[in-house]
Amino acid sequence: MLFKRKSGRSVKVPFIFAFAAFVALAYAVINIVVIRVEIAHKEAEYDALSQKLYALRTENEILERYTSDEYKMGYVEEIARENLDYSYSDEKIYYFVPSGDSES
Repeated sequence: MLFKRKSGRSVKVPFIFAFAAFVALAYAVINIVVIRVEIAHKEAEYDALSQKLYALRTENEILERYTSDEYKMGYVEEIARENLDYSYSDEKIYYFVPSGDSES
C-alpha cells in the first residue's frame, strides 16, 4: 500500500500493518453487531418484565382493595359464592342447563 505524504513522497506501509488494521476494523464491526443483538434481546426481556410488573402491580392493587375493611366482606362473599358454591339461606339459585336436542 502506498500513502502520500504532504511533501509529495509516497510511503510504503508494510503488509502486516495493513492486515492488522483490517483485522481490527473487522473485529470492531463484528463486536458492534454482537452488541446490537444483545441490546435487542435485553430490550425484549425488559418489555416482558415490564408487562409482568404491570400485571403484578394491578393484581397487588386489587388485593390491597380487597384487604381494606370496606371491601373485606365483599371479598369473602365473592370467594364463598365462586369457589365454595355458598349462598344466602333466602336466595333461590337457578341453573340454566342447555337441552340435549341441539342437534339438527
